[in-house]
Amino acid sequence: MNVRDIMRPARWTIRPDDSLGRAERIMAHRRLHQLLVVDAGAIAGVLSERDVLDYRARTQHDGDWWRQSVRSAMRKVPPTANPDESVTAAIDRLTHSAVDVLPIVEHGFLVGEITATDLFEAERIPIEVSPLPITAADAMTEPAVTVGPTDSLLDAAKLMVDHQVRHLPVVEDGQVVGMLSDRDIRTIAGDPVRYVEAGEGEGGPMLNVRDAMAPMVLTIRANRPLRDVANELADERVGALPIVDADGKLLGILSYVDALRALAA
Repeated sequence: MNVRDIMRPARWTIRPDDSLGRAERIMAHRRLHQLLVVDAGAIAGVLSERDVLDYRARTQHDGDWWRQSVRSAMRKVPPTANPDESVTAAIDRLTHSAVDVLPIVEHGFLVGEITATDLFEAERIPIEVSPLPITAADAMTEPAVTVGPTDSLLDAAKLMVDHQVRHLPVVEDGQVVGMLSDRDIRTIAGDPVRYVEAGEGEGGPMLNVRDAMAPMVLTIRANRPLRDVANELADERVGALPIVDADGKLLGILSYVDALRALAA
């Protein structure tokens, strides 16, 4: 199976000379973590929410940062794939990329993209049968950064920004009671970075994690085969799942990127 069989059009892109304000509005409105930067049909780089935040932190343009060009904050061209390459090769390239999107380039022009989520949803990840299958514990990130349901949503947003994570397990009395994602924060309070900035001033909305989290979250045992976990990620359409022991105690967290990297290793 080739990349052409599963790739999709790159619907939302930005130009190098567009403003950072325009790029951030597109990402916020479309709930995207990054945008491919395209110049005259060719891939020129990639711009993520984190890139915008880092640019604002290291420059003196804080008051008018949104007027600056995408070119000033974007990353160099990420790894790319050709439509006729194998899906296996694309998976390997994506797992070694700093961003979770793989631009598809043909004859020098951007013709599509693939994300890790696309691969899981398509259920086309090649997994070798082994007498010792990879488990969730082999691929999870530990320890997981966590919050409690009564913690302030502002503090949770700060944790996401500081630790550069998108999902926080919500733990109460030693048990996982929910999951908080950056999208949950967007739904109730807007962009996490802007929410942090607003909260540090006056008038920031006083919300708790419980107000935004997804309750009754699915948990995965540490000894569960990774093949099954990959299917759960695809079926539940979630970006990460908490990994627990036999007593329900949180051990770590497994994202679709973690799973993809382990399967491609």
